[in-house]
Amino acid sequence: MDSQNRQWKGKTGGGSFGQWFLFTVLGKIKVSALYLVLYLVIPFYLLFGRKGYTCAMTYFRQHLGMTWFQAFKATYKNHITFGKVVLDKFALLAGNAKQFNIEVENIEIFNEATCKPEGAFVMSAHIGNFELAAHCLHQDKKQFYSLVYGGESQAIVERREQTLSKFNMNLISVTNDMSHLFAIKDAIETGNMVIIHGDRLFGSPKSFSADFLGKPAKFPIGAFRIAAQLDAPIYVVYIMKGKGLSYQGYVRKLEYPADERSSVKKAECLGKQFVATLEEILKKYPEQWFNYYDFWEELA
Repeated sequence: MDSQNRQWKGKTGGGSFGQWFLFTVLGKIKVSALYLVLYLVIPFYLLFGRKGYTCAMTYFRQHLGMTWFQAFKATYKNHITFGKVVLDKFALLAGNAKQFNIEVENIEIFNEATCKPEGAFVMSAHIGNFELAAHCLHQDKKQFYSLVYGGESQAIVERREQTLSKFNMNLISVTNDMSHLFAIKDAIETGNMVIIHGDRLFGSPKSFSADFLGKPAKFPIGAFRIAAQLDAPIYVVYIMKGKGLSYQGYVRKLEYPADERSSVKKAECLGKQFVATLEEILKKYPEQWFNYYDFWEELA
């Protein structure tokens, strides 16, 4: 089975009316007021949404070594946390971001990067709530260009564009003709920042294998190849949910290997560093892994 068919698509559910309702309500109230609803909804989701439940259980049991009961509790918490993250995202897109308390470790590394003339990549993964990075890393020195994939509703797309534009953030849509690669290159060469998630292949044959939580997994290599060819620095940013409306951010800078000329080897070195940062964060926040498909499918 190819990776594009097996992957969870990541489309926000709820239908057009449900999304409109959330935008309307969450623009006016604290998002935590709706958290209680999740404790009524999630048990039914676990009962009928078997694919997400099964993949989460596999993650906790096979890769974190939990017993069945421990994995079940962690899976329940994982789905509750994911529900809260989705509601928080709607609150952000509704323009109600001031309610969140976000502290960022190593924020000075990111601030220094925004003051440099060179362009850079900002990488993250489908963990925590990266959309809040637009709020807590807001600055006026550089433009951000975020790589996005199709599948979201028009309402989500329009809200995202409207809200993120206030944070100097623009969207680059992935296209079949690969024209987005030219947009990425142009953004870097003009001294701006490109945001890419580094944990989903989306059917791309360009990948590298790395040991991840005890088993080999495939990760996309494309962004690391482009960065290596342009000698662009890569900063890794994770925004992880804490208690209530608090979040903890983490910034890491990937290091290029010394005395290495091959862009391919540079890319693989950077990619494996990225995987190491992902492992590091997930050991602190194991319930915030939000890839609901067989991420560790056997390598061909």
